[in-house]
Amino acid sequence: MVIPTDLSEASFTMAERVGEVPGVREVVLIHVRISAGSSPAGEDALRRMQELVQGQGYPVEVVVAEDDGTPVPERILRTAAELGANLIAMGVREQGLLRNLFSGNVAATVLRDARVHVLIVPQSAGDGSALFSRLLVPTDLADPAPEVRSLLKGAAGDGAAVLLHVIEPGRSETKQGAGDRLAALKDELSPAGQELEPLVRAGDPARTICTVADETGASLVAIPRIGKRDAAGAAPLGSVTSAVMGCVKQPVLVLAVSIRLVIETRELRSEEFGLAEEIWIDYHELKADPKTDRIFGVFADGMLVSVARCRRHPDGYEVDGVFTPVRFRGRGYARRAMDALVEACQHDTLYMHAVRDLVDFYGEYGFISIPESDLPPTIRARFAFALGEMEGANVQPMRRAAGWFRRFQSS
Repeated sequence: MVIPTDLSEASFTMAERVGEVPGVREVVLIHVRISAGSSPAGEDALRRMQELVQGQGYPVEVVVAEDDGTPVPERILRTAAELGANLIAMGVREQGLLRNLFSGNVAATVLRDARVHVLIVPQSAGDGSALFSRLLVPTDLADPAPEVRSLLKGAAGDGAAVLLHVIEPGRSETKQGAGDRLAALKDELSPAGQELEPLVRAGDPARTICTVADETGASLVAIPRIGKRDAAGAAPLGSVTSAVMGCVKQPVLVLAVSIRLVIETRELRSEEFGLAEEIWIDYHELKADPKTDRIFGVFADGMLVSVARCRRHPDGYEVDGVFTPVRFRGRGYARRAMDALVEACQHDTLYMHAVRDLVDFYGEYGFISIPESDLPPTIRARFAFALGEMEGANVQPMRRAAGWFRRFQSS
């Protein structure tokens, strides 16, 4: 366990509660200096904190990260990584300090950017019970990660835990169906001699989790860093977890669990074209036409995350609508969609109006830049507003010859 400390009372609170965290074998105190040199008072505080942890029976190492001009959170995370830490435990003055994870607050930034488990303990939290004595564990009913299973087996005290599933508004899920699945999960997870209480609620996930934490007297909320709903994206922290950190009063263990996504790339059926139109709401609000369009999509656990379209015009085929919503970018989904489109349409000559920043990207698929006059008339007409000045419209006409993809594969 690594405990970043600014020598505040909140840091001492975390040090005092080390013995309540199951599985701890060694503790490293990381103190990040914000200026050169050290004060006698600071050295004394570090020594007292070290003795406090040692008094609980743990070996302690003190690491002082000197000021090298980099931000404090970066130095904490770098030092923790160099030490091979699997848990960062932070005491904070009030949980409300984490309401804005992009505020520049040190604890919030460490939580947001960490790639290991993070334990947040507010200075004011606690009613005398051990941190892990009554857990609240939200679940999406998927197979729990090994870390969650281990946590439930290793709970302190009476091992009581509430297994909570929240049904979001607008979902087709029924309370009865969710309850049956949760009961089955509870029977599978219940360790001998420990109690798991299944609970189903409907509402906004984060607010419901915070409310239930208060109602059940939870000593700690254990929640994954990324849930299924955000796993397909590139955000460092899931939307539900981020929102929970803004309203929960109890200590929180944010688990850096691995989520396995089933990625499927295929051509959409005509009855699925509405899914593509939802993706395109933020991209010119394009509409799909089963009479002329072939749409290729990437699905992450059944959710459409990227699309590419080939539209048949009277005088040629046009590729457009290649789009990935912002929250799903950076995962290579657009490339998967284009791979599927080009492979399926390899026998046709394809044209497109490429955004200039993406000319090199499409060049990898055999598209070459051409003058506007080389576009088939009906395809050129789509940018008639440019009046022959497509450069001003930030687009570049491109063409890919039929059969190029096969030649590319065999080269």
